[in-house]
Amino acid sequence: MKSDLSPAQLRLLEQVHQALDAGDDRRARHLLKKVDGRKPHPAAAFARWRALSLAEDLGPALAAAKRAVASFPEEPDLQHALGWTLLQEQQWDEAIAHLEEACYLDADFADAWYDLALGREATGDLAGMKQAFAEVHELDGLDETPPRFSEQQVMTWAEAALAELPAPIREAIVDLPIFVQDLPDAWIVEDAPWDPRLLGLFDGPTLADLRSGEVAGHSPHIYLYRTNLERVCPDAREMKQQVRITLHHEVLHFLGLDEDEVDDRGLA
Repeated sequence: MKSDLSPAQLRLLEQVHQALDAGDDRRARHLLKKVDGRKPHPAAAFARWRALSLAEDLGPALAAAKRAVASFPEEPDLQHALGWTLLQEQQWDEAIAHLEEACYLDADFADAWYDLALGREATGDLAGMKQAFAEVHELDGLDETPPRFSEQQVMTWAEAALAELPAPIREAIVDLPIFVQDLPDAWIVEDAPWDPRLLGLFDGPTLADLRSGEVAGHSPHIYLYRTNLERVCPDAREMKQQVRITLHHEVLHFLGLDEDEVDDRGLA
C-alpha cells in the first residue's frame, strides 16, 4: 500500500498494528482516535477496518470496508479486507468479486488468492478453487523469509505433545514417522485436501488398515508444516500450542477418526 503519510502518521499507524498484533484492540482503538479527523488515507482506513474486524459483530467492519473501497477502489489491501469480511458473513458472490479484484490489482497477493480459493470452494467451484490454491502454493514458495523456529525446536515440541497422549495411543503410534517440512509438496493442490496452507497432514493407511494386513507399499506418516504454522503463530508459546493441537489432530486421523470426529474433540 503506497503511502504519502508524514513520519509521525506512519509511526502512529505502526503502533496501531503492533497493538493489534499483540491482541490489544483497546489500545489500537485509542490510537486510531488520533488518526480520525486527518485527511483520509488508505493505510488509515485499513488499520481502522483491521481493528473493527476483531469484534464478534462484523457489521461495523463490513461498513468500514465498504466505505474504504468506495474511497480507494485501486487498493488491493482494502479490496481484500472487504472480500474477507464478506466471506465471514457468507456473502459468497460479493466476496469473490472483491477478492478477484484484489488479485487483479496485485497478482502476487497470496492472502487474497487464498481467501479467493475459500470463496470458490464455498460456491462449489472446485476448478477455480484449485487454480487459486495453486497460485498460493507458488507464491508461498517464493517467500524467502527465514524461519523463526528451527526444525529441531518444532520436533522438540512435537515430542512433548506425543508424551501427553495416553499410553495405548503412544504404543499404537510408536512406528509412525513425523516429518517437519516448510510447505506441502506440489501434489497437495492436485488432490484432496488441496489446501497449500495446511498446518499438518496425515498421509497413508490408518491403523485399522495396517492391522487388516491388506495394505502394502505405502507407510503412514505425519507432516508438520513449519512455515504455515509460523504464519498463524506470533510467538513461541502459541507455536508450541499449535504444534500440539496439529499433531494430536493428525494422530487421531491415523487412528481412524474423520474430520467431524476430530472436531468434536476440540482439535479442529
